[in-house]
Amino acid sequence: MVWIADNVYEVKSRAVSMFIYTADDSPICFDTGISEAPVKQGFDALGFKPEHVKYVFLTHTDRDHVGGLNLFKNADVYLSVDEEQMGNKTTPRFLGFVHNPPLKKPYRLLNNGDIVQAGQTKIEALATPGHTPGSMSYLVNDSILFAGDTLTLTEGKVRPFSKLHLRDMLHMDIATQTESVKKLAKLKNISLLVTAHTGFTTDFQSAMSDWV
Repeated sequence: MVWIADNVYEVKSRAVSMFIYTADDSPICFDTGISEAPVKQGFDALGFKPEHVKYVFLTHTDRDHVGGLNLFKNADVYLSVDEEQMGNKTTPRFLGFVHNPPLKKPYRLLNNGDIVQAGQTKIEALATPGHTPGSMSYLVNDSILFAGDTLTLTEGKVRPFSKLHLRDMLHMDIATQTESVKKLAKLKNISLLVTAHTGFTTDFQSAMSDWV
């Protein structure tokens, strides 16, 4: 568990992170890590209980982002309407036949621009496809941006998320992802940009300087 900024905490599961936002009476989660054990440990360190979480927002359904989902027994789960195809075995993730695991909890679907009022917290859904067809970023109270795998930070600068592994490259639409990054670059008054694999920055303008 790592404190990032006011009300924002990181729980790391190997090479991927999920995030907790704590401004309300119950924590709000963005993704759920690769497995239950490190998530539970992170919550214990914070003094929180997963069953107290009321909202979970998934950036996408890859295994390393949904592995701890079953811990959140009382949460409403949200994901992009365009990501449902990845979790219901309509669209394969790898090699044309390997699928993401189905989600074992009910979920609610979000369109681009939808707003969820989670207690006192405003969460806007921003469609940022490319890494998966339904990858989604979340803007909290118009200032904190959880970008999932839409982008990475390299020496403080934003780059599209990509891996050198051939199977991953074959199943990511880099051109679409690039357009998604350009979309995010237009946002104003961002105080914190958070990624799932490469940390965070409080200098959004500098990080996005190559995209505007």
